[in-house]
Amino acid sequence: MKLLLIDGNSVLFRGYYATSYGNIMKTSKGVYTNAIYAFANMLNKALKQINPDYCVVAFDKGKHTFRHDIKEDYKAGRKETPEELVEQFGLVREMLKAYNITYLEYDDIEADDVIGTLSKKYDVETCILSSDRDLLQLIDKTTNVYVMRKGMSDIAKMDEENLLIEYGLKPYQIIDYKGLAGDKSDNIKGVEGVGEKTAVKLLNEYDTCEGIYEHIDELKGKLKEHLINDKESCFLSKRLATIKTDVDIDLNLDDFKLNIDELGKNEFFNKYEMYSLISKVDTKKKNIEYKKVDKINKKILDNAFIYFMSDDFSYYDNKIWGLCLGSKEGIEYIDFKDLLNDKDTLDYLRSDKKKYVYDLKCILHTCKYSGIELGKNTDDLMLEAFLINNNLNSPQAILRHYGIDFNMSLKDIVGTEKKPLEYNETNVINYAGEFVNNYLEIIDNLEKDLNEYELKDLYENVELPLVYVLYEMEEEGIYCDINELDNIATSTLEKVNKYASSIYEEVGHEFNINSPKQLAEVLFDELDLPNLKNYSTNAEVLEKISRYSPIINDILEYRKYQKLYSTYAEGLKKYIRKDNKIHTIFSQNITATGRLSSYDPNLQNISVRDEEAREIRKAFLPKEGYSFISSDYSQIELRVLASLANESKMIDAFNNDIDIHTKTAMDVFGLEQDEVNDLARRKAKAVNFGVVYGISDFGLANQAHLSISDAKEFIENYFNTYPNIKKYLDEQIDYCKENGYVKTILNRRRYINEINDANYKMREFGKRAAMNSTIQGSAADIIKIAMISLNKALKKEKLDAKIILQVHDELMLEVNDNDIDKVSKLIKDVMANAYKLKVKLDTSLAIGKDWYGAK
Repeated sequence: MKLLLIDGNSVLFRGYYATSYGNIMKTSKGVYTNAIYAFANMLNKALKQINPDYCVVAFDKGKHTFRHDIKEDYKAGRKETPEELVEQFGLVREMLKAYNITYLEYDDIEADDVIGTLSKKYDVETCILSSDRDLLQLIDKTTNVYVMRKGMSDIAKMDEENLLIEYGLKPYQIIDYKGLAGDKSDNIKGVEGVGEKTAVKLLNEYDTCEGIYEHIDELKGKLKEHLINDKESCFLSKRLATIKTDVDIDLNLDDFKLNIDELGKNEFFNKYEMYSLISKVDTKKKNIEYKKVDKINKKILDNAFIYFMSDDFSYYDNKIWGLCLGSKEGIEYIDFKDLLNDKDTLDYLRSDKKKYVYDLKCILHTCKYSGIELGKNTDDLMLEAFLINNNLNSPQAILRHYGIDFNMSLKDIVGTEKKPLEYNETNVINYAGEFVNNYLEIIDNLEKDLNEYELKDLYENVELPLVYVLYEMEEEGIYCDINELDNIATSTLEKVNKYASSIYEEVGHEFNINSPKQLAEVLFDELDLPNLKNYSTNAEVLEKISRYSPIINDILEYRKYQKLYSTYAEGLKKYIRKDNKIHTIFSQNITATGRLSSYDPNLQNISVRDEEAREIRKAFLPKEGYSFISSDYSQIELRVLASLANESKMIDAFNNDIDIHTKTAMDVFGLEQDEVNDLARRKAKAVNFGVVYGISDFGLANQAHLSISDAKEFIENYFNTYPNIKKYLDEQIDYCKENGYVKTILNRRRYINEINDANYKMREFGKRAAMNSTIQGSAADIIKIAMISLNKALKKEKLDAKIILQVHDELMLEVNDNDIDKVSKLIKDVMANAYKLKVKLDTSLAIGKDWYGAK
């Protein structure tokens, strides 16, 4: 039996400093997690290497301990704990709770003393994990210390033999060693003039501090003088270094029984976006034999869940291996070649009989590639689950939500594109059968929750119809001129090289500018620029120190052009398919607010505000004889906010075509319309859009170049001017605190667990998310309705035009030049009437012979 004792503070601090170089790891919501990530990796490594039966983590609870009563300045002089690490103290305890691992902390008692007591309390083999060498004194016949060295990668096992070899000491001599050599980190003085080597030499000869002083007359010179002068300090230092082994801990060994909650820790890692740490969960195997047939039983062909088995390496060229199909009548698997001869099953697939799938849009592409027709009466359980809870965005997460553990991954069966696994028919059939069986179990639950949460209308009239619109957009794609990309790449690379040369000249040597570590060393060590945030070189930090050196501007420009070159000018080329088009993928289940996202490649992220980045749009061209029409909702989120909050002044401004930022400047600053200058309008614009995202006085000060006090006053005046806005936003926060979610105009829910989190930073994020989600989510609902309506209208009017891109509030169409006038009128009409708000919806329209010109 083994007991693992972990020095929580030691591991957490070491984890932080081992990973705090450059850009510190944090979540998309700004919560720092680098120390937690390192702690978790070390914990997992220790559990695997030591394989304990029991485990306890000990923490220091406060700054004062009984040792401060002995020596008031004990541990004085330690540098202040970084704010980024302080934020993670609560998280590590949350993580241990998720793991189901006991942690202990006591007033006035250090973690070392908790560990010391537990190491002697139970008659089991004990392993201690720490970077604190004080704990080496606890080594005995049944206790070893695993000492972390060289960051977090090297763990040295110290027993009596290894301690003697490496340190020349026996365990009990560690406290004598501290009495002599002291410990600067704990402000333990020791004896002046006695260093490590001298201390070891004295102890090897005289065994203990007491032994040394019994033979003090045998010593000579300065050493003897220092020992005599600092005798009191020596024994005080020894006393301070001595770990207590008699703390009153009334707990049994069984209280520390190790029983890891795999689901709990996975939920923690998912919450804090440490996805690489999520582990597969073992499940109880169902005693079901999934049959392979050459013809599917007709009884199964109704209300069936269908799963097309493939390697899934390509989204568009996904070759079907076979079909697994299941209903209440059974589950069967058929190879693709046999499926092509199974008329009844093919008829069912193309029929209007009810069918269920996971990820309908992907399956539509797969079916087209393989020549299979799929009827439209098909429900997408992936979309249903995401509407029910926006955290359910993977097959495993959905099943876990409904109490089913599904530990298998498709990669376990097929491998990856670079490392495919050899085809194993049994594994393929079992995986497909298990997938189908699990999803059959939750169909009724999904249906029940959709109805209970009043999401049926959103699903049936928006998200499901949108699947087919997006499918057509993805199939159509957009032509991309590789020659234009080459031209942009050449000119961009010249700028990259120009700024790199300037940076090297300023520094005096070449280095890897793209390496945060090397860049930090150059800026903060060599050039001695202000190190504001633990060697961070992110853009926000660099902008704050830009006034200290012209090299900062060169670095920021270098990064901009480097990204433009690698991500777009060169990066887009790999996505151009044989038809010379780029076919991006749109996702409906990634963004929590309901916004569509684009990936492989992300065409929504090509900036329109930065002129150099916007140049990339010149490479995207319509067919010969066609043009692009771009239609963009004007200030839709502000219009949604005004309508939802029923703020009459803003509603009147929008409905009377008064510029909203000018109107805000007039109302807040008490100006006449002709008195509003560019500066006043910019400030009004900053707060208008900032309010949508829950802006703080600090945030507004940065954006509008105001003092914090002026920004605070501005926000107060804003809410006094528009009291219904303040009332509405506060109501959203209160509703979210009580219910855990907020809703859009179409009842779309966004769950915001952070709103009641113990961590202040998380709670503040939750408040901002509660304020913004209803607004941004409602705007997303409206643009989706517009896409569906416009797609129908274009087909009904038989106009030669197709929607090919959606960039949040903007739709882009490829239109036959002969139909431009009709389509332009249709777009404006459809988008303006997509949804009835208290304000009118306005759009701006642009026409061009490339994407650049259509904006």
